[in-house]
Amino acid sequence: MVNIKMTIQYDGTNYFGWQRQRKGLTIQATIEECLRKIFQKEIKIRGAGRTDAGVHALGQVATFKAELRMSLDVLKKVLNSLLPDDIKIIKLENVEDSFHPQHSVKRKSYIYYLCFDKECSCFIQRYVWHYPWKLDLSLMEEALSLFKGTKDFTAFSGSTDVKNKVRTVYDFTMQPLTKLCFMDMCLNGNFIKFRIEADGFLRYMVRNLVGCIIEIGKGKLRIESIQEAFESGKRPSIMQTAPSNGLFLEKVIY
Repeated sequence: MVNIKMTIQYDGTNYFGWQRQRKGLTIQATIEECLRKIFQKEIKIRGAGRTDAGVHALGQVATFKAELRMSLDVLKKVLNSLLPDDIKIIKLENVEDSFHPQHSVKRKSYIYYLCFDKECSCFIQRYVWHYPWKLDLSLMEEALSLFKGTKDFTAFSGSTDVKNKVRTVYDFTMQPLTKLCFMDMCLNGNFIKFRIEADGFLRYMVRNLVGCIIEIGKGKLRIESIQEAFESGKRPSIMQTAPSNGLFLEKVIY
């Protein structure tokens, strides 16, 4: 019996998130079904964390244990041949039994893409938040620093049973872009790439932080409201949760 670590990419558009559930197609259940076909038995996988419905991943991590009678290269090829096109195993490796995909995590990073043009290309609408309004980018940049450090993020989390809501945000950046490129094409426009790295994230935390920054840029929320929210533990009165389609789990750091 070996402990196998998977690094996974997926387009979350057609899924109800990572975690297996009774109703709705999920990433975890889809991979487990393919493993069941390969090993002819139920195989449970454990992920580094949940991603919500519609959220994508460039480097999700999960592990499973199995009696392996083929090389990891062969297993990877077989597994990818069974998986749908919007899920891809990019790496398999043996790890110690003590390795835990969630408890061993030191940091995680997420990326969020925003398009604030009046019109947004049909080729990227699945991967950006289309918000066609004028934004004060300098004010948004100023607000980012207020989220850095070790803080109680109760005011910026969704409903959760997690009792300890203190997290350390190591980095939170905002990069204006004039084009997004993929394959050999570049789409011109006005975009923002947010990147946040922390020791962990609460439910909806990244989407709430992005939503808060956008409200500040739109002039609907005072920048002082951020500190007030941290002190009170209450969600700012004017703040939306950014839609899931612009969010990517970038990487998990061990």
